[in-house]
Formats: sequence, C-alpha cells, structure tokens
Amino acid sequence: MILRGTVKSNPSTVVAVCWALGAALIFTLVFASGKFVSAQANPMQVVFMRYAGAAVVISLVVLMFHGGFSKVRSTMPVLHVARAVSGVTGELCIIAAPLFIDYEDATAITLTNGVIAMILAVFLLKERAGPKHWCAAMICLAGAMLIARSEAGSAGDGSATLGVGIALFGAMLSGAELFFIKLLTDRERPIVIMLHVNIIAVFMLAAPTIWLWQPLGGASLLWLICIGPLALLGQLCWIRAFQNADAVVVVPVGYASVPIAAVLGFLAFGQSLGPVQALGGLLVVAGGVLLSRLPASQPARPQEAQ
Repeated sequence: MILRGTVKSNPSTVVAVCWALGAALIFTLVFASGKFVSAQANPMQVVFMRYAGAAVVISLVVLMFHGGFSKVRSTMPVLHVARAVSGVTGELCIIAAPLFIDYEDATAITLTNGVIAMILAVFLLKERAGPKHWCAAMICLAGAMLIARSEAGSAGDGSATLGVGIALFGAMLSGAELFFIKLLTDRERPIVIMLHVNIIAVFMLAAPTIWLWQPLGGASLLWLICIGPLALLGQLCWIRAFQNADAVVVVPVGYASVPIAAVLGFLAFGQSLGPVQALGGLLVVAGGVLLSRLPASQPARPQEAQ
C-alpha cells in the first residue's frame, strides 16, 4: 500500500527482474562447479551430477505432492527434448570454458546468449522490443564485455582461443534453450517443465558419464550432490521470471551474472577485480534497473490487435 504511490515500475516486471536475478546468482555458482572441482571431475561429471541431483529431488516432489508421474505428463515432448539437448550441450560448454580462460571472461562471453534469445523471441514469438528495451539490453551487454576485456591475461595462446570458441558455442546453445523455456512457460506448468528437462538430461548423459567417470574426493562429491537441488531452484527462478515478463525484459537481466562472477572469481579463485570491472558491473546493474521500469511486454499496435 505504501509503495503504490512511490514506485512507478510495472509490478510484474519488478517481480520478473527479481526472479531473473535469483537465477543469475544461482547459475553463476552452478557454472563455477567445473572450476571448483576441476582437479578431480571432468565437465561431463559435473553436468550429470547437477541434472541427476535435480531429477531425484523433482521426482520426489512429484510423487509426494502431485499424485505421481501420470499427473505431470507433457503434451509437447518434442519441445522438452529440444530444450534439454540445447541446455545440456550448452551447459557442458559453459562449464568447460573456464578451464581454459578466466572465469569472468567465460561468463561474459556466454552471456551473449541473451542477445540470441532476444532475437529469437522478437522474430519467432513476435515479442515487441522497443528502443528502450534494446538500449537497456545493450547497456547490460556493454558492461559484460567491459568486464571480459579488462582481463588481458591469457589472450593469444591456443588454449585461450579454444576457451573463447567453447564459450561462444555454449552461448548459442544456451540462447536457444532460453527461447525454448519461454515457449514452454506459456504452455506447461513449472513442475512439468522441470521434471522433463532433468529426466531427459540424465538419460542423455548417463552413458558418456559412466565411460569418462573419475573418482571423486569427499568434498568434491558433496559439492556436486548439492548443485542438483541448487540448479533446480535456479530453473524455477527462470520459469517464474518468464511467466511474469517477456524474454526481451527477462533475458538481459541475466547479465548480472557477470559482476557476480567477477566477485566470485576474486573471492574464490584469486582473480583480479579492478575499477574497470567495477564500472562494467555498474553498467550491468544500470541496464537491469532500466529494464525493471519498462512494461513486462510491449503492447500490440491497434491495427494488429484487431
């Protein structure tokens, strides 16, 4: 009641931005898993454990609170498979990239997925992105790229080139996944979306993970067990964000992962955090604030609404 007269932002947009920020924080931690356990686990193990842990948790939720698996059947399994394939492959790339380049660099590069997802949403879903949406998105992207370019350490050698290529490929795939998530949120319940992607991913990854499995120490194994439920919460945050606003609003907020990753890289991995990164982080925040004050979706023109 008190805020009604002072806050001019669209309530749905503010809610969507908050959910998207939660997802950005959670998945920054999840995608750092490869860096945390790189000495003991390969990216395939990390991604498999993430989906396996989430699959166990969501299956228990379905059995205990939703009346069993027969109550959560999907009417569009092909769309779930497309989302799972793009998501799993993209996540493998995103987790592998920081093994070759600095973590915040990899995060910034992979976050070009937002531009890809926005373009897909505009041209295929016919979402309307006005000049302010594109301006806010470009501010976020500029901040992300500023942070990435501030790290000049490992540029030029073969491993850095490989890392950049892996990160770019992961960005393309995860951009496609965000597009599929938006499609699914308009058609399926969150419980159905989360159940199907995690179960499909487990079947996709089981055989190669067994083939490439490496023994894990206690701390690494405990961390990998925990990231499954954590990632499940992140999935829910993305779904709720897309339910409250269009992709042109939600996706650029994901660039908040870059300043989060820069801080994590400084605290956990001893990577530098200077004034340029701070400026980039402020740009990301500024773009997110601008997006939060825009409508959750662009209204249709009168002649097209008839």
